[in-house]
Amino acid sequence: MLSIISGNRIPIKSWCRDIEPGAMKQAINLTKLPFVYGHVALMADCHEGFGMPIGGVIACKDAIVPNAVGVDIGCGMCAVQNRPERGAPGL
Repeated sequence: MLSIISGNRIPIKSWCRDIEPGAMKQAINLTKLPFVYGHVALMADCHEGFGMPIGGVIACKDAIVPNAVGVDIGCGMCAVQNRPERGAPGL
C-alpha cells in the first residue's frame, strides 16, 4: 500500500510498511538534493544502504549519481559517449 510522506522539498512515496530509521533518514536526505526530481520512491523491500536506501529510486534532472545504482551488490553504471545520427528521435 502506498503512503506519501510530505513536509520535505519533494515527497517520499513509499510502498514499504516499516521503514528502517536509517533508510528514512537517507530518503529525507535525498529530498534535499536540488537535482532529485519529482519524488523519492521507496520499494517494499527498502532498507538502509550506503548513502541511499536499498530499494530506493530517484529521478535526477541534469545530474548522474553513480552511487544510486547498485552500491550494495557491486553493480554499477557506465557512461558512454555516442554520436546519434542527425534527425534521430529526440534531437
